[in-house]
Amino acid sequence: MTGRKILIFVVLVVGAMVAVVWSSGLGTATGPILISILLSVFFVLISVGTTTEIYQDFIEAISTKSSLKKAACRFYLYGRGGSGKTTLIKTWLGGEVRPEQSTKYFAHYISEKYIDLETKRRCRVIISDYQGQSPSQNTLNASPQVIGQPGKRLVNVVFFIVDIAPRIEKNGQPLNSEELIDWLAVDTEAKVRKRVEQQLEYLVPAILEIVFATIYSSNLLGVKLIINKMDLLETVVAMGCIPGVSLANVNDYARNLFKRVEYSIQDAYENITNPEHQIEFSVELVSAAKGTGVAQIFNEALKQYATVYGKDIKS
Repeated sequence: MTGRKILIFVVLVVGAMVAVVWSSGLGTATGPILISILLSVFFVLISVGTTTEIYQDFIEAISTKSSLKKAACRFYLYGRGGSGKTTLIKTWLGGEVRPEQSTKYFAHYISEKYIDLETKRRCRVIISDYQGQSPSQNTLNASPQVIGQPGKRLVNVVFFIVDIAPRIEKNGQPLNSEELIDWLAVDTEAKVRKRVEQQLEYLVPAILEIVFATIYSSNLLGVKLIINKMDLLETVVAMGCIPGVSLANVNDYARNLFKRVEYSIQDAYENITNPEHQIEFSVELVSAAKGTGVAQIFNEALKQYATVYGKDIKS
């Protein structure tokens, strides 16, 4: 029996005991009968409660609310739909936790990760996962429990996630890697440019200013621009699908595609940041689906957090 189910079991047993104590104060004629009925009902509930979702959800809601109040390195992910935010999270967490729904468009993950394997130091992490399509949904529907109250934001790291190929679906299912490569191998440069333009439209300076105004506080330590799906780009480049681009310069090619976004992000946080507040900025190239570079970008952020908030780190 898992810890969650044990907790459910204990809650139900305590409820049964309370009911027995309460009913024992009734008249002698009805008391024993009522006690028997109540015990029968509660033992049935106990027997099925540990596998009933409503009880599990109730206990999890209490546990989640408590967890959100604890110190943690908090990540805020922002990016267009299909750019790979959820895949990035699940790749790093290894599927060990499921998302909790904060609002209709805003979910979060809670876990613990090692900062380094040598000392076995661990850090609680809370990662937001924006699930809407409109940028305004990301800011208006962000959960204060996850990112902190206005004026007291708790976000430590922001990831802006872009990619070089959209999510293509067939019969309601996304194409697998091989099918997506086949699609991307035809008119590659035009398709990549179109996707980049979609990303640029989503990360215009005005929106970036709103994002930073929503999440910024002195707790913000780092900002990263994450260029995702590099495995797809490397594959089509190796196939010769983009003239003048080789594996030797594919990283530079990818960075140049998003130079405008890179500069806009830097301008946006510099405009809102106090002069004495230093924020680390970097551009990272990853493949969320393959796991390439994913652990590195998160671990760098954790080590930075541990340096500043060492007292919150477990040994």
